[in-house]
Amino acid sequence: MAANTATTETVLRAEPSELDGLSQVAGRLDAILSRLQPARLVGPDGESIELPDAAFEALKVIVNALARGQTITVIPHNKELTTQAAADLLHVSRPHLIKLLDAGQLPSHRVGTHRRIRIDDVLAYQGRRDQTRKTALDELARTSEELPGGAPGSSTRSSATSSRIAARPPSRPAA
Repeated sequence: MAANTATTETVLRAEPSELDGLSQVAGRLDAILSRLQPARLVGPDGESIELPDAAFEALKVIVNALARGQTITVIPHNKELTTQAAADLLHVSRPHLIKLLDAGQLPSHRVGTHRRIRIDDVLAYQGRRDQTRKTALDELARTSEELPGGAPGSSTRSSATSSRIAARPPSRPAA
């Protein structure tokens, strides 16, 4: 497993040869969690320590993601990001992120001439944005179901609408 431990963030990536083993570990972690006794971490020399619940949950999240072939980045919540790193995390362009900062939708501060954004603020914005998207999508689905021919869970057009579309004469090119 490749890891970068030189910075305050750690990038974890499983090698393809490790995926099967990680899948087995992920399954075992669920079984361990169902037991009443606390989880223990055992080192290569046999030394054993009790694993706090928070550490066990973090281990479970990381192993499950790695087993799916995902790359994980562990970042402390007090970390500050550059505008490019924040844009990458939000999956938006850097110019779009700058617009969000200028509009006050995401707080930032300057270090010299460069802006920095706290990871907590980026994650909070991401949560708000995702909730807004979910609400809009739920409303769109509800509206779709209320339209003629809109059945619950259906996104197909009614046959009457399809017939009207098919019956339209072809448009003529402008002269």
